[in-house]
Amino acid sequence: MQNPALFHVLLDYLEENDTPAIEVQRFVDRWHRLRPHEPLPCPVCYLAGEEQPLAALPAQGKFERVKCPTCRTQFDIPIDE
Repeated sequence: MQNPALFHVLLDYLEENDTPAIEVQRFVDRWHRLRPHEPLPCPVCYLAGEEQPLAALPAQGKFERVKCPTCRTQFDIPIDE
């Protein structure tokens, strides 16, 4: 799996926003079909019917950050030390 820490942050985001389980599973299925060269998809855009890549931002404190340039949703991934 590509970037397991980010994957868990994205799943937490979907669950916190009361995303229906079938939609969460649809995103999980897509994530597991990603090839190594493919960009990581924004879950918000993917579930809205578009596949938009997440863009890395500079790390801040103890977090790596990614943001969708389309919907502007940002996700903060804790850095394990």
